[in-house]
Amino acid sequence: MDISQAVPAAPAPTFQRSIHLLYVPTLCCNLDCAYCYLGAQTTQAALKVDAARAVPTLRHALEKLRNAGVLAFNVSLHGGEVTTLPEAVLDELFTLIRQHYLDNFDVISLLGHKKSVPHIKTNLYKFAPLYDLFERHRVSISASIDLPLSLHDRYRTTRGGKGWLKRAHDNLRLLARYPHAKKISATLCSEHLQDIPAIIDDIRFIHEEIGFDMNAFNIMFAFASAHNRSSKGSQALEAATEAQQLALYEALNAAFMGSDLEDGLRRNWFDEFTPGYCTNAYNCGERFYLLQSDGSVYSCVRGQGIEEFRYGNILSDPVEEILSNGARKIERIHQAYGFDERCQQCAHVARCHTGCPVVKFQRNSGRSYTCELQQRMYADHPLLYPLSSPEKQRAEVREYRLGMHPLLAFADDEAPPPQRNRLQLPNDLCEEKNTLQAMIDADPILQTLYSNTAFVLELNGELIPLSSQLLKERVDWYTLVPGDQFAVHMPRQLFDAACPEFLRNTLFLQLLRDTPVVYGDEQRTKQEHVFTYQIYANCLAESTRFGADHLMADLSALIELHRPHYRHGVRNNLFFTTFFLREYHYQKQRGNAFYHIQAINLPFQNFEFNYPAI
Repeated sequence: MDISQAVPAAPAPTFQRSIHLLYVPTLCCNLDCAYCYLGAQTTQAALKVDAARAVPTLRHALEKLRNAGVLAFNVSLHGGEVTTLPEAVLDELFTLIRQHYLDNFDVISLLGHKKSVPHIKTNLYKFAPLYDLFERHRVSISASIDLPLSLHDRYRTTRGGKGWLKRAHDNLRLLARYPHAKKISATLCSEHLQDIPAIIDDIRFIHEEIGFDMNAFNIMFAFASAHNRSSKGSQALEAATEAQQLALYEALNAAFMGSDLEDGLRRNWFDEFTPGYCTNAYNCGERFYLLQSDGSVYSCVRGQGIEEFRYGNILSDPVEEILSNGARKIERIHQAYGFDERCQQCAHVARCHTGCPVVKFQRNSGRSYTCELQQRMYADHPLLYPLSSPEKQRAEVREYRLGMHPLLAFADDEAPPPQRNRLQLPNDLCEEKNTLQAMIDADPILQTLYSNTAFVLELNGELIPLSSQLLKERVDWYTLVPGDQFAVHMPRQLFDAACPEFLRNTLFLQLLRDTPVVYGDEQRTKQEHVFTYQIYANCLAESTRFGADHLMADLSALIELHRPHYRHGVRNNLFFTTFFLREYHYQKQRGNAFYHIQAINLPFQNFEFNYPAI
């Protein structure tokens, strides 16, 4: 072969960061566990919709992340219960994930990971009929059970309230024969820990009689979930106390140290409480993300359905915005519950970082709910977790406080951190007269520029008053499709504002799309411009909705004309103003630094929309 004629290999993608992506293709579950932290979110109502969008959403997310320079080095499937989806959908999901790992094999390997097959969290209820599918894709399986097994039929029933312990036994035996990676986990409540000897007996039973290697076993402790309490009411189970956690830990050590399960006990069983786990991350919002099939991005399985842990939507929001929301929201949660004095005195604060923020939020506490257990674990393994010297401990506390709690007051013997922001803003910027709203109130033309009655959209007969993006409290966006009727109405007198002659003024339209670009001498990152249109005032028609004192423009054809410029899953931002109001805004910026600082982004009334690919 003439190598000079060979086609050059495609350039490897450039990734600026890597993330762990947990994908929830459906929240539906076929069980009704008494301790489920998702509560009523697990009904089967949306299963058909989830099945239709499960694969497209993940494919879109991986592509969008890749285009933004973000690598999902780990893509795991969670629920709900993933196996409630049709087998054909699962097949597509597994294929997509395997291909993702193959496409990014070198980069993932360089990061120290060996991901090549899908991973799934399952309750095992449908394991048998899906066994061949799992085996064909070499799926890594994490199965959940109840311990003691005697409580399985009490707290882990089907939707119809039926027990299925025998089926669980059969599927555990089948899992024991499964030739690929697998493990078992158990979520324990206070009620489970009433009989610790039974838990020990069942671990031996599963290991020795069923034949599943219980070295691959994980223990988790349930927490008080608002969703669970709302769904179960008085039947909601109680979270295990710290004394119960310690009692279990001590009993397991007494029973299994020196046995063939010692390796699992020391390496895996309490893995969730070790420094490498997400619950102990400095800021889990910097690396861990959960994606649902509707595009919603949350912190993790624990945070699903909680607005405080919602980071955005991958179908509509920029990737960088979602990622930054994650870090910012987690930081705010930690700050909201303060820096517990016991944590500030602890030699292990750099290992647990005060615990899981979701559980903090649910418990209204600033301290980890497994604190005593973790301290005991660290003390039992001094080589792995050496105590910090008093000097190092103070440094670790100070570093954590500076990073996660910067607003906390410093101790008398500590100096505040050096000022890193070199930008010095005028002291009177925050005076009432210099606020944006005060400047608007004092200037009739600015009042017209920012008016919520200046532009009213008519979308398929629905009237949508527009407001300035700088003043509105939330972002609303719409999905447009071919054939939508799209018009804008505005008062005739709007064209007299800051304008010497009506005939010289125009309706000024500007469309930006959320594909950031960097330009200008200052190298600012801004939304990319798509078009600018001006329609002269005397060419506008009389409003069919508001009468002679209003004008209108039918923009249906204009929106349709630019279909080739819309991107799938990317929001478009259409701004409305008049030519002379636009000019007044820029003149105001040049003449008033306080206005310039606060209105550097476009202040005009805007409409945000998505236009899916057809």
